[in-house]
Amino acid sequence: MPVKYLPATEVKNRFGRVLREVAKSGGPIYVERDGKSVAVILSVREYERTKRVRLSPAKAAMVRNVFGMWMERADITEDWVGECRARWESDWKNG
Repeated sequence: MPVKYLPATEVKNRFGRVLREVAKSGGPIYVERDGKSVAVILSVREYERTKRVRLSPAKAAMVRNVFGMWMERADITEDWVGECRARWESDWKNG
């Protein structure tokens, strides 16, 4: 993905065009003021990708032991694991 740097004034004056470009390319577009980067514009898709949880080694081991091949899925959070474990324990205890 190509990185683009634009002055803040240009982003302000051509905001619609910048948004279309970000939607098409995914970004990032660095916004500069006085020659220094002050902001980054990303597509929603790329932003969501950056928000994915990074697992600590201990959590990764726990998830690997519990869910094996599913451990890299971003939608498997600690809360989700806890809910599933509680549901599984409840089913197991109730026969």
